[in-house]
Amino acid sequence: MLLASCGSERSDHQLDFQALGTEISVTLSSVSDDQASQASRLLQQYMAGVGHDWYPWSEGELRSINIAIELQDAVDVSPRLAAVIRRAAAIERLSNNHFNAGLGRVTELWGLHRIGSEPPPRPSANEIAHALSQAIGVTNIRWSNDQIVGAPPGLMLDLGGIAKGAILEDSATLLAGLGIDSAIVNIGGDLMVIGDPAGRTAHIGIQSPFAAEAIASIDVAGGETIVTSGNYERFVEFDGQRYSHVLNPRTGVPVDHTASVTVIHTDAMLADAAATALMVGGPAEFEQLTQALGLQYALLIDASGELSLTEAMDKRLNWLN
Repeated sequence: MLLASCGSERSDHQLDFQALGTEISVTLSSVSDDQASQASRLLQQYMAGVGHDWYPWSEGELRSINIAIELQDAVDVSPRLAAVIRRAAAIERLSNNHFNAGLGRVTELWGLHRIGSEPPPRPSANEIAHALSQAIGVTNIRWSNDQIVGAPPGLMLDLGGIAKGAILEDSATLLAGLGIDSAIVNIGGDLMVIGDPAGRTAHIGIQSPFAAEAIASIDVAGGETIVTSGNYERFVEFDGQRYSHVLNPRTGVPVDHTASVTVIHTDAMLADAAATALMVGGPAEFEQLTQALGLQYALLIDASGELSLTEAMDKRLNWLN
């Protein structure tokens, strides 16, 4: 943790720590040392908690839910996690199943839940078809208040495509509880701008999916979240060929036609899930999906480097090259 001031005066502070398997960077504007210390402690506690409870391959709440679904037992769900699962189901409907938070078994099959470890053998077409037959969608969960009372027995929840958005929302709520209303929270490159940090918009670079350099920049205003999903950071390899961490819910195979997608929205969970949905849809379904999801600002770069983008996004981007 880096605190860029001392004493009791209000000033800017920078907090940096590791959580959720990535780097977290939080910029706080015009806060006291005490507020910054409290923010660091609460954010790290919160992110450690959800990193455990919302990850289906740790001994946390989501794993317990998946076990109950497999056993066909009713299971109580904490209110916040229930809200995230319900939101995932809503976006699944809007995206016509291009976003699906029930692909846990397919993710396991490809070894995408343990990127960096030795991958399993490349799955066969029959194995993929069997795993995919169980991933029939979060919309099939039946609820009684915050209790899951029914779901397909093979369904395995994996919230990786929407969790960052929810965590960004919760981080803003935690900071507001400390009286902090101007900040930037950055979770591994996906970030939310809160209020008016340092009296200006956040100037954000958009990385090329083909090289370690920015291809454009954009100013992100208070209340907005910017999310990028790409095939260049998280992947597995089989026989020297890379496979993206983004799975197509219809084929059970990693997406290969799209290199990256960037979405800006005031709804952080929608921005997160929409980036995945657009990765799956690719350039052929870009216009249809942006309309269905109500996206004003979206950019897609396909595997050959061709661009698809909304008119509003085109007007906001500052191309660097």
